Amino acid sequence: MTDPPRNWRQGYGPGDGEWRAWEPERKQHLRDRLAQEIEKRRTMWRCDMPFCDGRPHEGWVAPHARYTQLAPPDTPRTVRDPRQAAPVQVTLPWLEWLIMAGRGWGKTRTGAEFIREQVTKLGPPGRIALIGRTAADVRDVMILGESGLLSVFPAWERPVHYPSKRAVHFKNGAVAFCYSSDEPDQLRGPQHHAAWIDEMATFNHLEDVFTNYRLGLRLGSDPRCVITTTPRPRPEIRELRYSPTTVITSGRTYDNLHNLAPVFQETVLRKYEGSRLGRQELEGELLEDVEGALWTNDLIEEHRADIKMVEPFMSQMEIVVAIDPAVTYGGDETGIIVAARLDHEGFVLADMSGHYTPHGWAQAAIQAAAAWGASYIVAETNNGGEMVRTTLESERLPQGVRFRPVTASRGKRLRAEPVSTLYEQGLVHHVGIHHTLEDQMTTWTPADRLSPDRLDALVWAISHLFFRRRGMADVA
Repeated sequence: MTDPPRNWRQGYGPGDGEWRAWEPERKQHLRDRLAQEIEKRRTMWRCDMPFCDGRPHEGWVAPHARYTQLAPPDTPRTVRDPRQAAPVQVTLPWLEWLIMAGRGWGKTRTGAEFIREQVTKLGPPGRIALIGRTAADVRDVMILGESGLLSVFPAWERPVHYPSKRAVHFKNGAVAFCYSSDEPDQLRGPQHHAAWIDEMATFNHLEDVFTNYRLGLRLGSDPRCVITTTPRPRPEIRELRYSPTTVITSGRTYDNLHNLAPVFQETVLRKYEGSRLGRQELEGELLEDVEGALWTNDLIEEHRADIKMVEPFMSQMEIVVAIDPAVTYGGDETGIIVAARLDHEGFVLADMSGHYTPHGWAQAAIQAAAAWGASYIVAETNNGGEMVRTTLESERLPQGVRFRPVTASRGKRLRAEPVSTLYEQGLVHHVGIHHTLEDQMTTWTPADRLSPDRLDALVWAISHLFFRRRGMADVA
């Protein structure tokens, strides 16, 4: 076969029959070039244009990083030297980059790109920690997710994930190891050059994870860590905010709205805009405790329990489903809380509150009672009276589940104070995180006119479990 013409990659006419044997190779070459261009555009990230909003512009034909998503430089800081009377200005390298931003801001992609930069910088000796809330979160979000670690590398540089080894091996020899907050002792011993911690504010055993990770971030001359999280008032988050070696980036969901599905704006943003939960989850604000509230975030966090610790004892627990019913649909929420008691300790298992029709909340409560093995359904009858009983009984209570009506004869604060006292004594534990319920608990004060439906249902549940034997539940 003769050699192909010099211009074979650009094509040739019908008279070039002797070279038609090269047609498959020419097409494959074009396909390879197209694939490389697609990969290049998909993985475009760092743009050096000041204050770039990440949208396509001259030289950058695809969406890429906003300027707030790029790792900040080391900056001069004013510190106090005990050997000198006046503060001095020095350039300190930052240790932790704390990104507290709303949902959809691009935290996961930013964390993955940060690790990609560290891999390039560290080379073969690089050891990196990937820390998530659970092992599944590390695998499904941080590594294999739409914006995860594997997705930010082009195909010819893509690392290999070894699930059985809990590791990701990069082409240049660097290795990333996977850890979860469920097993903080995994971080005891290993050393790392860099780390990425995702959704730190939701971690179980956060204090142990935070301590062990920091003690192991000691390899090389310039260890770095990026922490991507939706803000929640955890003590470790506060410590990070005021550390002199932390740089902070904050952001809003709206910063990245042009890259999010239109239905997200319709179904999510409009629902939570203007609410306290929206300020935290969309605006990325770190909301502190409210003066006058009966609960604090630290109080709830201190005694939080993990479902794995509770599951072995579920069969021994007394379980109740409590309802604070909304009489009309479309107005207030109906509070539905599943709680349990074992010996002298209580557990908040689930919050199934929401906007329901009367038959809707009855069905939800009965399904919860069946699923959790509850012995009682407790419902406030101040509003609706006999209608509450009739609605529940029309849906057929599961066998062995009894209905208990309760009536509020005291103000909300007087009903809630005994329950709050149990929390202060460390006798009530939240199993998992119940964002909206905890938001009501830590923000409601007696001066508020709005009815805290989830909080009311919680009070009925705990009062039934702890006080009914003393005749207090009906007047709680």
